[in-house]
Amino acid sequence: MLIKIVTFNIAHGKGLDGIIEVERQANLVNTFKPDIVFLQEIDMYTKRAGERNQIREFSKKVYLPYCSMESNITLEDGYYGDGIISRFPISFSVNYLMPLTDLNHEQRGILYNRISLGTAKINLFSVHLSTYEDERILACKELNRIISKIDKNEIIIIGGDFNVGVTRLGKGKYTFEKQEQYEEYNLLGKNLKRIPNEEDTWFSKLGQGCIDTIFYSKNIELLKFETIDAEQKSDHSILYAEFDI
Repeated sequence: MLIKIVTFNIAHGKGLDGIIEVERQANLVNTFKPDIVFLQEIDMYTKRAGERNQIREFSKKVYLPYCSMESNITLEDGYYGDGIISRFPISFSVNYLMPLTDLNHEQRGILYNRISLGTAKINLFSVHLSTYEDERILACKELNRIISKIDKNEIIIIGGDFNVGVTRLGKGKYTFEKQEQYEEYNLLGKNLKRIPNEEDTWFSKLGQGCIDTIFYSKNIELLKFETIDAEQKSDHSILYAEFDI
């Protein structure tokens, strides 16, 4: 059976033109008719996003009825975190907060949803890892621990912004260094496959690089993938993949 996956860091709906509007982002995603959408940097009821529920709005615009969003931090009288939108009912949802090496660093989380598709059990993870390498490595080790508890016959798909090669220099300041290998990917690659995307997925005045990707379990087959220009509706590109499950 074919399943279509999208992962997209929506930057709380903000495009490179400074306009905050998730509807135009969702309309772009909807052209690919996905079954599962992983979203990062979602706002819920924050002042900067007009006190709107972005995950619900996105879900309606891509015509997928089920969605889950969990908060990693509170922000402007609202919440900020990651989400998953699904064509299929979500039977279980939990947000795992990731380790910090400094309590002043931004709290990150990994959102886990579980769905059923016929007899197939599919475990979905939306991730947005730290801008500090040591915390990313700790998060990947923790993700491996979580995955190790899942039955080997079940399917795992992980989508998101892994921030590999990114280093935070200060508030609003980052650098990106492309590497031959990333420890974060090596850790997850022990038990999972990764789509071999190499095109840049992050674009900003602070830097650019290929930092978004999708991992998947070895019991499904990757049919195709594509890095899609978000037409400056976010500072990230959209990643699209099709799998045979």
